[in-house]
Amino acid sequence: MEQGVLQLTLTWDGRRIVAAAVASTRPAAARALRGLPLERALEVVPRLFGICRFAQEAAARLSVCAARAERSAVAATSLAAALAVALEAIGEHLWRLLLDWPPLCGRAARQSEFLRWRKQLLAVDDAAAAAALGGRLDAWLDAETTPLSEQRQAVATVLLLPRLSAAEWAAQLDAEAIAGLPTVAGQPAETGALARHAAKPELAALVASGQRTQARLAARYADLRWLAQALAAPAQLSAWLDAAAVADGCGLARVETARGTLLHRVELDGDRIARYLIVAPTEWNFHPQGAFVRELGGSPARTRAEALLAARRVALSLDPCVPCELAVNDA
Repeated sequence: MEQGVLQLTLTWDGRRIVAAAVASTRPAAARALRGLPLERALEVVPRLFGICRFAQEAAARLSVCAARAERSAVAATSLAAALAVALEAIGEHLWRLLLDWPPLCGRAARQSEFLRWRKQLLAVDDAAAAAALGGRLDAWLDAETTPLSEQRQAVATVLLLPRLSAAEWAAQLDAEAIAGLPTVAGQPAETGALARHAAKPELAALVASGQRTQARLAARYADLRWLAQALAAPAQLSAWLDAAAVADGCGLARVETARGTLLHRVELDGDRIARYLIVAPTEWNFHPQGAFVRELGGSPARTRAEALLAARRVALSLDPCVPCELAVNDA
């Protein structure tokens, strides 16, 4: 399936970014699942997504188990999927930190280092190997420093998505529109590593001083630290995914990813999919009234190049799961 793009547009008056806008051409992938037999749908889900495939598959299986009221299957699926989802998230964080962020901070990409980590991640095949990898990653983080992005937000940004369980989300995810334009308490919100670790004093201080982009960067390292330590204590990973029955034949799953909270909601008609909703982190972070739009509006930019760099940094900090097309229009 075509993944689509995010079209990010800036309006610039020669001194500042007057406004920003987001338009998405991402297809509604969940619609392709309607009417499919359950087993076929569970085979299709990982193929629909080029990124976070393990998380997407886990969310699909957990939501179906919850819809069938198979509590033991939910527990077994969660246990089996947790390690794969965690390793996938670690790989996504390292990809961004070692390959994508350095060039935006005036440094060279660390490709050989990323490839070494990728090889180690792919080699993990049991709990002992996972624990050993976690120890190496924890030690590596001790020597790392967060890249500097001195960008400050000129205006208040959106709230951080609260950490809700699948059962708590079940009461909110009941309208078709939320899949494309999700809100919580009627407001757009930001999901991701910063939302998960916002209570840490050093991150709270960055947010309070308007350094939201820097806070997101630092939060990635905090997330990696938590994941590295959780690999040695796998029971902790249960916090990253769960599922709940919404009604007879209807289930919802929540899976945390590097990009944020992923939600799947399924309604069954016998052994077929009657209705399926997916809310991915990109829908939260690139909401038309969300963080990208609010944070860039009013930002100083003396040149087009400065405006584009500011937009690239904010976009990357919000971690889209599809390519972005950036354009600058004159005010």
